[in-house]
Amino acid sequence: KPKDADILDFANFLNSLTWPTKNRYIIVFNEVNRGDEWGGSPNPEEYAKLLDFTVSTFKKIHPDFFIISGGLDNAAPNKPGEYANQYSFMLEMQQSVPGIFTKVDGLSSHSYPNPGFSQPYSVVSQMSINSFQYERQLAENLGGKKLPVFITETGWTAEKVPDSVRGDYYFQALNTTWNDPGIVTVAPFLLRAGGGPFGQFSFLTTDGKETEQYKAVKNFPKVR
Repeated sequence: KPKDADILDFANFLNSLTWPTKNRYIIVFNEVNRGDEWGGSPNPEEYAKLLDFTVSTFKKIHPDFFIISGGLDNAAPNKPGEYANQYSFMLEMQQSVPGIFTKVDGLSSHSYPNPGFSQPYSVVSQMSINSFQYERQLAENLGGKKLPVFITETGWTAEKVPDSVRGDYYFQALNTTWNDPGIVTVAPFLLRAGGGPFGQFSFLTTDGKETEQYKAVKNFPKVR
């Protein structure tokens, strides 16, 4: 798990870089509602306090740092010591650090088509590709601030959904659910896995060929 000293190191290092944009986008860690991503056991109190410290530290070093809360696993159950449901996790963050969702500049969402990374784009639930809407609304209810959304992970699995169908799902999702003015970006997971467990999401095959989902996103007329 990161410590305050790590945050200071990150802030100083990232401030030393030449940034191509005014906003210096920083996502504060990844799927911290999973124990295997947070030192063995998820801890919303620890994360909220570290996120609070991160905001103040980065903003003091440079006001253009744009702090985005870490994307959460939208399918995680409440299983003490291993997983925490993302909405329960957010509620406990607020209880630990009141106003935490007013301090960040943006909300990262892992709006996967769960359960199983395989639900149609049209499914509406707290675990589907529109889970960002529930996260955004909860953050607004807790802090009174409507945060811009960065969908930093999403994707359908090749193990259950044919490539042609995945291509259509992306096209339809970008036309409907993800055509939300509050979304800043949609970043599918992932461009090229090169084999291994993430190959099921890869936009390029192991020999570098474009999949149908790659073509659907590349040719989409409204990609921003």
